[in-house]
Amino acid sequence: MKIIILVIISVSYLLAHDAEKEGIEWKQYYRFGVVHSIKLNNGIAGYYRLKRITKSAFKDIRFFGHYFKQNSEIKIRQKSSRRFLTFKKIYSFNTLIYEKNTAIDIDLRYQYSQGLGFFINKNKSGNQTLEIGISFDHEDYLNTKQRKTYTKFGCSMDQNINNISSKFEIDYFYNINTIESGSTLSRFQILSELQWLFTKKIGAIVGLTWDIQENNLGPSIFSTISITNPLDWIF
Repeated sequence: MKIIILVIISVSYLLAHDAEKEGIEWKQYYRFGVVHSIKLNNGIAGYYRLKRITKSAFKDIRFFGHYFKQNSEIKIRQKSSRRFLTFKKIYSFNTLIYEKNTAIDIDLRYQYSQGLGFFINKNKSGNQTLEIGISFDHEDYLNTKQRKTYTKFGCSMDQNINNISSKFEIDYFYNINTIESGSTLSRFQILSELQWLFTKKIGAIVGLTWDIQENNLGPSIFSTISITNPLDWIF
């Protein structure tokens, strides 16, 4: 499974393009700091992101890692989106997520989503989007194997004002499977960040991640130093 994931990610990033026509931009981001959870106490926070943007497409890989004394929260997400036909405000997307959370006995959650998104607003200072799609996952949950199907609803808001930027993302996964125990296993996933840039490349970020589901641990609040590094890759 891990080999298949790596192959999919590699192929999606290595397809050749005409750099001048596409307007390709690459950036990578690093973060390191601390994280606090009411139930898991204090830990170390790490983050890495590689982003590729063209005039009509967006691809990125994100790694989140929260490491506590006895537990860890790890998430790797790859997302790809492209303008839908000739519509400037509509795009198609697909997302692949690998997640491990020992605090709620998730040894592995492998999730794939696809659907359509809509730009409510998009300009140089930020954008707001809405997304709807279908999602499938396969996981080891509480020592049992489960395969589930969801309807996915999401929205995001990004805003930049001088050297201050903010981000808010919320996704709702509505489980449409029948679970014998009567539990729906539907969940919200929330990400919120506020960043202050000291220079063009270095800044400080405070924020939270919160998965609201049956075994709710509450939010994980993090504070990190961030480094942004533009890349001159053209493939």
